[in-house]
Amino acid sequence: MSDKAWEDLIDLIDSKYTLDTTEKKQEPLEDNHKLSQTIEAIGFEKDNIKFKIERITGPRIIDKKTFYSGQGSSNRVQYIYDPEETSSKVVCYKQLPDGHFNEISPEDLMMSS
Repeated sequence: MSDKAWEDLIDLIDSKYTLDTTEKKQEPLEDNHKLSQTIEAIGFEKDNIKFKIERITGPRIIDKKTFYSGQGSSNRVQYIYDPEETSSKVVCYKQLPDGHFNEISPEDLMMSS
């Protein structure tokens, strides 16, 4: 998702539901601590249910190597990153009654009530 599309989404949600939280943080990639990703998150309430949307931007994956054990099953995966080019993904969450957030599809977010 481009920066402009992300800003437009934030503005749309803020105008319809009002943002409760906004957050932006940098953290290293799990499998390559020399590279980092940016996580931008917004929280809002819709129909008395709390939702969270995260935009995760990091180095683009250019290759994936899978290492197999002797039994033929996948043992580990190593990603090769392009440190110059980035990619973004957006993840939607819905808060459960116990307070934890569960990942949902964007379609589920639009249909929730």
